[in-house]
Amino acid sequence: MRNALRQLAQSLLILLSRPSARRQRLRQAAVSTPFPKQWKELLRDRCKHYRRLPSALQKRFRQQVQVFLSERKVTGVEMRVTDETRLLVAASAVSLSVGWLDYTWDQLAEVLLYPNNFDRDYNFGGTDFAGQAHPWGIVIMSVPALDRSFEETSQAYHVGFHEFAHLLDLTRTRFDGIPAGLGDDSIRRWLAIIEDEERRLRRGDSVLDPYALTGPVEFFPTAVEAFFQIPVKLAETHAELYEFLSSYFAQDPASWDRAIRP
Repeated sequence: MRNALRQLAQSLLILLSRPSARRQRLRQAAVSTPFPKQWKELLRDRCKHYRRLPSALQKRFRQQVQVFLSERKVTGVEMRVTDETRLLVAASAVSLSVGWLDYTWDQLAEVLLYPNNFDRDYNFGGTDFAGQAHPWGIVIMSVPALDRSFEETSQAYHVGFHEFAHLLDLTRTRFDGIPAGLGDDSIRRWLAIIEDEERRLRRGDSVLDPYALTGPVEFFPTAVEAFFQIPVKLAETHAELYEFLSSYFAQDPASWDRAIRP
């Protein structure tokens, strides 16, 4: 089942349009450029998931970051965007996709960065949202919330992981709560997992954030946050959910964390 699910997840690569020859050349040029030493130091300092990766995946992580930053537009709204913030945006996306060879986030149109949280009318200073993903491929994130996501690594909270996970649920300009690339059997298994996990959430017997219950499209990104932020705890207490996500993302952060424990 794990191998079959992993193969299905890889089909994400062909759901998106094939890159043109020109784009392939530009991507090759991006990954051929030496990775800046300062960026590597920032990843080691601020990105726990990068630190836990095996060396081969760390190399792929850096390459995907280079392609992401060369192709994806990251725009500050009434704020200046630093190189460090752009790197954290890219690291948020690439943490999810590093297990997939040559994945390039083609469904992402633009990332808009706000200087604070925002309300439903996108006014700064509201308390409604720290991030939001739109079905036309735009992700909005609060920079303070993004910074906090990379600092509080012991909690199942990460606005970057959450919003980019929404884009993995994006099919024909709509969200449906089912990660892309699954076959019928895997979809049935995923829906059964959701049903079981929602019962646990309602009983108060879950390490997932209760935000997963706020709507049918919020379970997957909330589970993704836990998978990357508290993988050992998730594997120990939600084994089937962890196994599903590990196969889907072709990553095993719980094992990697256990391997580096003193």
